[in-house]
Parts: sequence; C-alpha cells; structure tokens
Amino acid sequence: MTVLLSGWLVLTAVEHWAEQESWPDAVAAGLLWACVVAGVWWFAEWTQSPLRAARRRAPDRGDDRTARDDGTPPDGVRGRHAAVEPADPHPHPHPRNPSEPSHR
Repeated sequence: MTVLLSGWLVLTAVEHWAEQESWPDAVAAGLLWACVVAGVWWFAEWTQSPLRAARRRAPDRGDDRTARDDGTPPDGVRGRHAAVEPADPHPHPHPRNPSEPSHR
C-alpha cells in the first residue's frame, strides 16, 4: 500500500510538472502508473517469497539432512561442494609448467 500511495504522489507530480498535464489528468495518469509500479512490486515480492522462506528454513533443516550409511547425501540434497570438479585421476609427477597448454 505504501508503494502505491507514494508512487501515486510522485508520479502525479511528474505528470503535472514534467509532462505539463492539468491536475485532474495528472492525478489520473499518476494513479495508473502507480498501479503498474505497485503491481510489479507485488508480483516480485510474491514470486520471491518461497525462496526467502526456504532460505530461512535451510539452517534449521540440518538435523534431517543426514548422510546415508555409504556417505552420500539423501535424495534431492546436493553436497556442499557439488560443483567442485573431482580430483584428477592421473596427477602429474611434477608441477605443471603454466605456459604448457592444458589437456582438459
């Protein structure tokens, strides 16, 4: 509601002074644009609220996300370092020269 009312005031002033509209036309145009802004704001908040709720719950779910007997995480749970590449199965005996091209 605050976004709608403050947007209405600001956009009415913009329509009146910048667009040279009469006050009645500026009030109507300001209300129209304020509704658009408030609608977009509401939609963004509405679509982001499940993500915020999931982030708030994430630290509390530490107890029920225990690993299986073989050490793998339960279904649907990625490990903390899931994006890290596995270790090189054929490590070089000597450090690689940085000027050599990579074989990966």
